[in-house]
Amino acid sequence: MSNLKDVRTARGLTQEQLADLSGIEQAVISALETGRNRSPGWRIVGRLARALDVRPEEIFPVEVGTNA
Repeated sequence: MSNLKDVRTARGLTQEQLADLSGIEQAVISALETGRNRSPGWRIVGRLARALDVRPEEIFPVEVGTNA
């Protein structure tokens, strides 16, 4: 699950402001925050993380599966 919205709002940013800072469309940010897009590419994660000044895993935690 994404922590993107929590980090964005803690920074006092709107989706539109984050879109301007990151170069990622607001519609993509909205889809990530609502779960309509659950697997963003590394490029998108990296740009959002840089714009928010956080490590990528802070906004999109890595979930590791187990091999049975």
